[in-house]
Parts: sequence; structure tokens; C-alpha cells
Amino acid sequence: MKKLMWALFLFLGSSAFKGSSANAGNYMELTGLKVSLMYVRSIKTFRLLFMSLFSMGMCLIFLLIGLIVLHISLFLYTPWSMGTKMLIGLSCASVYLIATVVMISQTFASDKWLKIFNAEGLINQLNKEIVPKEDAKPIE
Repeated sequence: MKKLMWALFLFLGSSAFKGSSANAGNYMELTGLKVSLMYVRSIKTFRLLFMSLFSMGMCLIFLLIGLIVLHISLFLYTPWSMGTKMLIGLSCASVYLIATVVMISQTFASDKWLKIFNAEGLINQLNKEIVPKEDAKPIE
């Protein structure tokens, strides 16, 4: 957080002294790139935090539901044969397992998180700015 505040302070400070230095534009671009990079990193950190907390809870819920359904289907007294009881229990458990995999893959996709935080345009802009120009002077 200190780095983000420091970079933001430098960004605002460099824009205040824009006219006083010939290299002010370069410093402003560099600071803007650093702030943008920190923003993308914060999205990644928040995504990982959310993934760990949400996935632990969802895995526990689906595990408990799967176990309950498995035990109910195994020990419930029905007029079905033992083979039918096993088939129903295994099919219910497999449905919950497939639902868990689908939910985790859809919820934690990195592209979806970039869209939520509007970082796709920022990444495209950074990729364009990183490509060196022939007439640009290197930062000293």
C-alpha cells in the first residue's frame, strides 16, 4: 500500500512540475505505468484471496452435500435392489462433483476478473506503450 501511495504521490507531483523539466513527460509516463502495474497486481491479489476463501467454503458445502446424498441413498430403505441404490448414490455424487468443477472454473477464470475490474483496456494500453518507438529518446 505504501508503494501505491508513493507512486500516486509521484504521479501527482510530476504533473504539477510538468512545465519545469524537459523530461517531465517521461517521468509522468513511467509513473503512470507503475500505478497501472500496481492496479493489475492488486486485482490479482484480490482474485487469489477471493478464490481461496470462496473455494474453501464451496468445497466444504459440496463435500457435505455429497456425503449426505451418498449416505441417504445407501441407507434409505427403498424397494429398489442394492445395485439400483448404489447407482443412484454414485450418480448424485458425480453430479455434485461435476457442478463443483464447473463452478470453480467459471468463477475463478482470470479473464472474467479482468473484465470485472475493467483492466483489459489498461493491459492493451500498457502493451502498446511498452513497444519502443524509433524516434523516442531513452530515459536517462
